[in-house]
Formats: sequence, C-alpha cells, structure tokens
Amino acid sequence: MDRTGEGAQPKTANRRGRPTAEDSRQKTEQLLEVARDMFAQVGYRAVTMRRVAEVAQVSTRTLYDRFSDKLRLFDACMDFSSLAFPRIVYDPAVPIDACLRDFAASLVRMLSSDSSVRMALMVSREGAEFPELVRTADMTQQKHLMLPLATFLREAGLAGNDRDGLARAKLFVALALAEWQRCYTFLHPLPHGGEVESHAELIVDLFLHGIHKIQGDKND
Repeated sequence: MDRTGEGAQPKTANRRGRPTAEDSRQKTEQLLEVARDMFAQVGYRAVTMRRVAEVAQVSTRTLYDRFSDKLRLFDACMDFSSLAFPRIVYDPAVPIDACLRDFAASLVRMLSSDSSVRMALMVSREGAEFPELVRTADMTQQKHLMLPLATFLREAGLAGNDRDGLARAKLFVALALAEWQRCYTFLHPLPHGGEVESHAELIVDLFLHGIHKIQGDKND
C-alpha cells in the first residue's frame, strides 16, 4: 500500500482550495464595482452593507472583513474609481503640449462616462447631509489627479514660482474642464468627439503661451 501517495492527496487538495492573493484581489474589485454602482444608482443613504453583500453574492461577514463600515466602503469605491483618471508622466522625449492635450481630453472623456456623472451627482446631492462624502471626493481628486499633474509640471519646468506646482495644476484642470462644467451645470449634452480634442488644443495653447500668442497666431 502506498501510504505516501494517499497521505499527500488531502494536503494538495487543501492547497488548491485556498484562495490566492489574485482571487482575493478579484473578489475585492467585484465588491467595489457592485458597491460603486449601487451608490451611484440609489444614493449613499439608501445603500446598506447587507444589500451590497446580497447583490455581490457574498456574506455580510466577508464584506465587513474588508470594510469596517459603509463610509470605509465608499472611500474604497472612490479610490477604486480613481484608476480611471488619466495618467501623466514627464518624458523629455515626448512634447509637453502633446502630453497636456492628451491628458486634458482623456480627463473630459473620463468624467463624461455614465458612472462618473452619476457619482458626481450623488456627492453633490447628498454632500450637505454627509460632508464626509465631499471630503473623500476632494482627497481622491487631490491624490490621483492634482498631485500627479503638479509633479509633471514641476519636472517639465512649468511650475514657475509655484514650488509644488499645485496652483498651476489646479489652473490647468479648471481650463480643461471649463466647457464640461458649463454643459454639466446647465444640463447641456456633455462634450464629445472632436469637441473634446478642439477644447484640449485651445486650453493647452492658452496655458503654455497665453492669450496674446493665440491671438497673434490668428492675426498672422
């Protein structure tokens, strides 16, 4: 009788049965996708941890093991959603204006997605009752949008007297989102297609060269 072979089988089965780090990551992402969609659809107040667990088809214990309460879950959803923010990294081999145009256009397209618009509406609608939502959204934007852009501007030599580059990063984002914000505020269709690229080109020229340079080029 081969005792070695028989004795090894249960151990092998147990090892195969354990969730891997990748399994855990995928499960967490699934939970966050479910929770994010629920927050966007029904609002922060209406979402319950029990309902999230039901929709995600996990136990409430599993959900609480990962997120201690609803606010921690919301924080994680915002951090997860930040993966959609466009990335910008300074590379001396790539023209600065091209990097900024791509970044500006990608940002507008990302914020125009259905999930982004619904989350923004939810935070605006419930922010007065739950100010922690606004703080989370602000910190997420600062960490994943403003700081990387400020780093790019510093490394590209565009920070000027703004040592950390944040003031100019905020200015650039304000320019990039000006038309998007107007459409969003007054319930017009959000920019799309060539409108996005045209606006990105305009604001990058303005940011890098100023209105006098742009006006001079048009007059030539």
